[in-house]
Amino acid sequence: MIKPLLKPTFNLFLGSLTAKALKQVSAIILLCALTTKAVLAQAPSFTDVETDVYAKEIQQAVETGLIAGFSSNNTFRPTLELTREQMVSMVINALSKLPVSPLTVPHDPPPAAGNLSKVTSKPYRDVEVTRWSAAMIEWAKFNSIVLGYSDGTFRPSQTVTRAELMAVLRKAVQYADEAGAGSSIANNKPAIAFSDISNHWAHKQIVEMSAYCGVATPVNETGNAFFPNSGTRRNYGAAATLRMLNCLRK
Repeated sequence: MIKPLLKPTFNLFLGSLTAKALKQVSAIILLCALTTKAVLAQAPSFTDVETDVYAKEIQQAVETGLIAGFSSNNTFRPTLELTREQMVSMVINALSKLPVSPLTVPHDPPPAAGNLSKVTSKPYRDVEVTRWSAAMIEWAKFNSIVLGYSDGTFRPSQTVTRAELMAVLRKAVQYADEAGAGSSIANNKPAIAFSDISNHWAHKQIVEMSAYCGVATPVNETGNAFFPNSGTRRNYGAAATLRMLNCLRK
């Protein structure tokens, strides 16, 4: 009984207002609508990152659309290790935020008007065309941002090491630079003298990315060891990719 009476009653109320009062009511209604929209657009506050050293960057990475949490229990699982396909997804999501044609970057989720979310052939023999990451892996392969292994596999579910992440982020910066959509690699801050990378295959990339807006940093931002062969955790993966994107935007 209440619902049918609501609209006529509200209209009667508006009709009884002066023009000035009506403008004030309209302004209040508009303000409430805008405020509600802003709140709904915010990323969730995860229950498991409050004390994480990367908490602020995790929140920003989620709000930017680089990575998502787990809606089933509102967690981010910061110490869970990233897989190779998850890394590709996150890096390409970052590139899709740059001023390049979004239809050429098959990010996750794909652009509504794009058709690059599907592939017609396997990019690697262990990546089926129906896999959720297939288009992004194919795009990253085509643009030399990530490579597979000599046996023709990509190993999408394999944990990505911290060194591999730096190598891929370095390739992403190069891609953006060549596309005219970001800043080139430059020492905009002092490089970190890591204690454990002198003979590592990714020594150059790690050093360069440490001087590039501090993308490469020690584990949990303490000490002077990079641990290049350790698995990349979701917290650092999100933070490092966000730093790269912010540096490209400068």
